[in-house]
Amino acid sequence: MIKLVFILPICCIVLQSQGQISFNVSSIPEALKKNAHSVIREEKIELDIKSPEKAYYKVHNVTTILDERGKDQLTFYLNTNKFISLESVELKVFDAAGKYLDKYTKKELSSQVTGEGLVPDGKVYFTRILAPAYPVTLQSDYELKYNGIYSLPKYTIQPYNQAIESENFFVRTLIDNDIHYMAKNTAAVPEIATDGKYKTYSWSFKNKEAVIAEEGSGNQSAYLPSIILTLSKFELDGYPGGMNSWKEMGLWYNTLVKSDNTLSAQFKNDILTLTNAGKTEKEKIKIIYTHLQKNFRYVSIQLGIGGLKPFSADFVHTKKYGDCKALSNYMQACLDVVNIKSYSAWVYGNTYPNNIDPGFPCDQFNHQILCVPLNGDTTWLECTSSTNDFAVLGGFTENRSALLLTENGGILVKTPKSKASDNLFYCNSVVSLSDDGSGKAIVTLKSTGEYKQDFVHYVSNEKKDDQKQFLVGYLGFTQPDEFEITNDKNNPQAETEIKMGIEKIPDFSAGSKMFLNPRIYKLWRYSLPKAENRTQDFYFEHPLIKTDTTVYHLPEGFGIETLPKAKNLQFEYGSFISDYRFDEKQKTITTTAKLILNEYKIPAAKFAAAKKFFGDVLAEYAEKIVIKRL
Repeated sequence: MIKLVFILPICCIVLQSQGQISFNVSSIPEALKKNAHSVIREEKIELDIKSPEKAYYKVHNVTTILDERGKDQLTFYLNTNKFISLESVELKVFDAAGKYLDKYTKKELSSQVTGEGLVPDGKVYFTRILAPAYPVTLQSDYELKYNGIYSLPKYTIQPYNQAIESENFFVRTLIDNDIHYMAKNTAAVPEIATDGKYKTYSWSFKNKEAVIAEEGSGNQSAYLPSIILTLSKFELDGYPGGMNSWKEMGLWYNTLVKSDNTLSAQFKNDILTLTNAGKTEKEKIKIIYTHLQKNFRYVSIQLGIGGLKPFSADFVHTKKYGDCKALSNYMQACLDVVNIKSYSAWVYGNTYPNNIDPGFPCDQFNHQILCVPLNGDTTWLECTSSTNDFAVLGGFTENRSALLLTENGGILVKTPKSKASDNLFYCNSVVSLSDDGSGKAIVTLKSTGEYKQDFVHYVSNEKKDDQKQFLVGYLGFTQPDEFEITNDKNNPQAETEIKMGIEKIPDFSAGSKMFLNPRIYKLWRYSLPKAENRTQDFYFEHPLIKTDTTVYHLPEGFGIETLPKAKNLQFEYGSFISDYRFDEKQKTITTTAKLILNEYKIPAAKFAAAKKFFGDVLAEYAEKIVIKRL
């Protein structure tokens, strides 16, 4: 396997294999091929830490790729920047019998300057090796040199669907600058030895069968066996620090921004003028945040000290752009002008949270937001979003650990968790049927939270073809032959109206009968994965409430034959109710439904009940309203 090295400001080296193994695929034990698309035949990695700012990382790896589903292991990809350099690379390719086929060195790799086109910040080296046939074996040897350390590289022992014959991981450090380590999803402990002023840690793994990923388990890397490392004392670009506590991490960050998180006098006046209309602290915060959303743009920039030091507040005020750390830093500077205390916070931004151990200080964050601790009314701000409601983080950063960067150092806290009622999807459809099965529909949609984000992006801002794909592919509406969307782009909270012309509304027809679905879209669309032998928790994207009212106006000369029975489904984390009524006088069928999911995380032990519940919800939609010509 080629282990991807993501650019963290650290330094490392790698050992060469001491003995030659057989590259013939036939020598792989059959037990290791089970559920595996690749097998690590031999891996030796050495991290040699020479000082708080210098280290080497040297890798020798031999991986056999068994089939095309393991082809990602044939991609070599490494980032560099001013703190890290790629010293050497040699990649060798062998066929199934172990016969040498080809070789790649550093000069054969493709490279590209990074830095978002603003300021060159480094290079990425990459190549994709095309396998002439499978199985194929790749031997990778490369060395990295670091001239500045912040985080040490995480050692992933075993990715999904990959078996291990032999792995060895060595860390050598100075006794007076020890490492901290945490083993995740493994009971492995290192052998520890001392030699003069150095201390060595070594981990060994042999004959480990492949691990299978379970669908829907969220941040799947959280379940993989790995070794996480930190260094007691580090130094990056002349800024010394330590990772012995969360407090110490925060104090180090303060040294990076102390000269960049205040606005100059001329720009302070702009903020004071802007906030004149605000009568309360909360109103002033909202005024500045709204101004930020409307006038500044987010640009992903991994520049500065290892991607950690933001642009100055004055720079952002002038240029009107920045990345997450720059925009959060700017918002903090603006609030300082009106004497409102706030703190930047590091967080792991993703659809699904990662699990951070409070007892192991370590930078496992990738995003920066802002916390305003008003008296009894703490407000969190996502400064990169132009669509988030004020004081609403959204699913990207909610309900997870965050490191609050205070003047007294770092404090690990929890970001707020949304409730089902924060993510509301409301749909009202009035459908006028013709006797040939065609018809017109007027659909009114309203949404909040995560659903609102979808509508702002896909309904308000996209081209018509993309809007149609969103309505049909994502929301599950019956394919419209024509449609028109009306909404207020300046007020995303307002209702969205969709007028549709549909050639075929019934699911099917037979003789004088039409068989109608309960709704012209699917309130729930997905079948959950199998529940048998599940060991990992299951994650939905967010808690939710979805409600629907659909009114069918029957064509002249038609009446009702069958209505589905009302449903009342319950499970520990949610509920679903539906009802069907026929108005003989108005010749209308009214269907109502409400789906509530109170928790987005379902423990593995409770997943079978969740699967049954959502299976029953899907089954409800499969029941038909039957109308017939009288």
